[in-house]
Amino acid sequence: MGYSLPKLTKILVAGDISTGRFFLYNFKDSGFEIHFVESFMGAMQQLEDGIFQIVVADDRLSDMSGIQFLERCKTFAPDILRVLIVREGDMKVLMEAINRGGIFKILMHPLDTKEVMNALSDASLHYWTEKEHERLSNLIREQNTELVVRTINQDKEIHERTASLLNGLVAALDLRDSDTQWHSRRVSLYSRRIAKALGIKGDELSQIERGALLHDIGKIGIRDSILLKPGRLTKEEWEEMKRHPEMGYRILEGSDFLEHERIIVLHHQERYDGKGYPQGLKGKEIDIGARIFAIADTFDAMTSDRPYRKSLPFKIAREEIIRCSGTQFDPRIVEAFLSVPAHEWREIRERLEGRDLHQESQSAIKPPPITQTLITPQNNTKPRE
Repeated sequence: MGYSLPKLTKILVAGDISTGRFFLYNFKDSGFEIHFVESFMGAMQQLEDGIFQIVVADDRLSDMSGIQFLERCKTFAPDILRVLIVREGDMKVLMEAINRGGIFKILMHPLDTKEVMNALSDASLHYWTEKEHERLSNLIREQNTELVVRTINQDKEIHERTASLLNGLVAALDLRDSDTQWHSRRVSLYSRRIAKALGIKGDELSQIERGALLHDIGKIGIRDSILLKPGRLTKEEWEEMKRHPEMGYRILEGSDFLEHERIIVLHHQERYDGKGYPQGLKGKEIDIGARIFAIADTFDAMTSDRPYRKSLPFKIAREEIIRCSGTQFDPRIVEAFLSVPAHEWREIRERLEGRDLHQESQSAIKPPPITQTLITPQNNTKPRE
């Protein structure tokens, strides 16, 4: 009863000429059989033959939206895995795709060959693994054994796919701003360590880690001209930047298993003294995960290299966090931070930065079992983590 994946996966790409050239040129000898059409209507006609395992839809086509096309695919190709390509920063399409579910991967223009290859490989493996599970389930039923095969619960499947999409978005955001590409992952592990020092355990510990990882997910909707601007932001640009916590909250709105994480994302720029944004919350009105994150975020910002300065010593970061206890930070959480030995912070950073970025993004979000200028968030010069 051994099983090996087929040597060839057939993929239908519906997109414009530039997208077609990208796939046909980069993946002609990749183990995939690429077919290309220039319209969604033409793609639907080809899908009726039932020979494809993956369909890739470029949202730039005009005969219907990519999401509408992939929704229609469910009726005549229910088993096919659906991949959507969107314009970078298109918040409306991103939110609709995440909230509707059923889309295996989201890719963003401009397309990156390695990222696309990883997405297609993941989709191919998932498709054939699911087919093998189906074959084994049918075999067991035919033999009328007492074994009970539990198929994947629909909610769990949505959770897993949502987690995969969010991991892709975090990775895309990290790569978009190369100056801070490890920032989200460092602060997630720092936040987890501070939470442990506070005695937090179990699901809440994992929720705080995930919330910290996702804290800047809303920046996917901020224009590059603002997000990557090297100098001072204008008043109007700063007001747009300050919208990213609410954008992140809305992106996660359809993900019920990330309910606590959504609150951390919404509150992550609040301050203990009430001078933060977007709601001006104070003290314990701010979610504890966001209060923990505030210290982890500042600690990472101060102890990391930036284009305009070298990293600051741990001693200086520690003193600054103590100085801001009771104003920017919750004093009780400051005490928990101070209780962690300095060598543990170094070990976390070294362990993380020794891993591959793509590998880390794949494991970062998992669904649960069923410069001292950094210190003032309102400062409108970089950095803006």
